[in-house]
Order: sequence, then C-alpha cells, then structure tokens
Amino acid sequence: MLVVAAYLNLYLTFNKNKQKKKTKLPISSKEWREKVEDENFKSWLSNRARLKDKRKGDLKR
Repeated sequence: MLVVAAYLNLYLTFNKNKQKKKTKLPISSKEWREKVEDENFKSWLSNRARLKDKRKGDLKR
C-alpha cells in the first residue's frame, strides 16, 4: 500500500510540475498591441498626407 501511495504521489507531483510550465512568448501582448497601434497610426498618417496632397492637386486644376 505504501508503494502504491508513493508512486501515486510521484505521478501527481510530476504532472503538476508539467502543467505549470508555460511557454515563453517572444513578445508580450502589451508590446504586440503597441506595435500594431504604432503601425496603424503610421498608416493613418501616410494616408492622411496622401489625401491632402490629392485634394491640393484637385484644387489647382
């Protein structure tokens, strides 16, 4: 009975440690969100500038 209890305890401990391991992501979710927001903002700025230039061109004609 003690042998069975020891093996059961060892098995449960091993599984518990295995479940606690988490994979380390190369970038955090906060950093990813900031990166996406920065890319979106840069895209918005370039589109805004392009539309302003297009409007200026239309007004000159």
